[in-house]
Amino acid sequence: MKNLFVPVIVFLFSLLFLVQVIAQNVQSQDNGFLTRKGTELFLEGKPFYEISFNKFDLFWQLIEGELGRNGYGERPVETVEMALNDLHELGFKTIRVFGFSWDPGDYFNLETRPKYLATMDRMLDLCDKYDIRIVFSLGLGHEPFSKLAGENYRDQISRRDSKTRKLVEEYLTAMVTRYKDRKTIAMWEHTNELMLMADIGGREKVWNGAPVPTLDEVVQFHTDMATLIRSLDKRHLITTGDSYRASSWHLYQFGLGKSEDMWGLDTMEEVGRAVSLAQKPVDVFHIHDYYQSEVFGFNKIMGLDGKPTALRLADWRKITDNAGQPFYIGEIGAIAVKRDAANEKFWEENPNWYESLEGPDAPKAEKIVQIVLDQIVAAKPALTHWWTYQSNRNVDQRNPQRFDVDIRRTPKVVRMIVDANRKLQKEMTGTTFMR
Repeated sequence: MKNLFVPVIVFLFSLLFLVQVIAQNVQSQDNGFLTRKGTELFLEGKPFYEISFNKFDLFWQLIEGELGRNGYGERPVETVEMALNDLHELGFKTIRVFGFSWDPGDYFNLETRPKYLATMDRMLDLCDKYDIRIVFSLGLGHEPFSKLAGENYRDQISRRDSKTRKLVEEYLTAMVTRYKDRKTIAMWEHTNELMLMADIGGREKVWNGAPVPTLDEVVQFHTDMATLIRSLDKRHLITTGDSYRASSWHLYQFGLGKSEDMWGLDTMEEVGRAVSLAQKPVDVFHIHDYYQSEVFGFNKIMGLDGKPTALRLADWRKITDNAGQPFYIGEIGAIAVKRDAANEKFWEENPNWYESLEGPDAPKAEKIVQIVLDQIVAAKPALTHWWTYQSNRNVDQRNPQRFDVDIRRTPKVVRMIVDANRKLQKEMTGTTFMR
């Protein structure tokens, strides 16, 4: 036994050294990339929490300007830089961006593709300049893909052999391959709110005359997309971009012929079960939620007492913890509502709501924004992106109910979000990026 002691000790020390080397290499590989461990996100080896913004139109306004369209005024690049500089100066580290054009032809047309890719490069370079990482929404469930291919939307989601699916996979492969080494990408996101289409067509699977997917098909689509991304890119996290309906499980069961109550309200357990199915293939659990009224707040579900109640963000935190994934709220906010005949009932029930973030209604708006922010901080999601920062679309400028905020037009609301982010980060990490 004594003769074995020295070799065993040498072996153990060698093994320990090897483990340390491997760990250092892994840490080096992950340096600068957003990663996860259990239900937490990490940036550069440290726990990362943030309440930041959607800047959904960052690419849109750049490509509109590059292709000579006029949806964003005369200075699209300047306004992009203005927004990124604002967010950087305030201390934000991430934003969510729609990384696709509303017309897939902009990419698939061989004449415009070079400009498309150069514009995407420029967007990422600008984000690097201002030390901003993006949740890159690929738009793979974006309906115009199927129109470009001459097929229907369900073909895109459910048929692996469809022409539309080939276009979707071609776009995914191009984007992921081109940017797989860019730390600018915080996460790949499959699409935007695909789950809202699941099962709304009933047993005929047709809604407004068009075929729509089932929840099972949505789950398979997310699985296929995540599998393809992972085959191309081993570093970046993946999320879905999903929203949900408070009847998701009832819709699913009705489509399967197991229920006759198609639009019945789910319980917390039921809606969590339905959404968790769609999130299982990815790394980060993703929902959208909007504070909808003074009466119920967020979406109504069926309470344990058999009466409608609010599905709170804290409830979602329990659902995501149970799924073992970081909790990401991709969109959240409270939308201004026009005071007119179409919304008469809403105003009767919600007399303290607001028509605009600006002007006489600003104090009402700020109170509601603060309610939402307090609930975010209490739920402690790993990442949240408020809808939205500085929309530059021409159509939004003429809209009194416009949803976007910025430091010049709505400084108090922006500062409220900064303060909420600071509070969350200090509670969860002991420090903050905020200025």
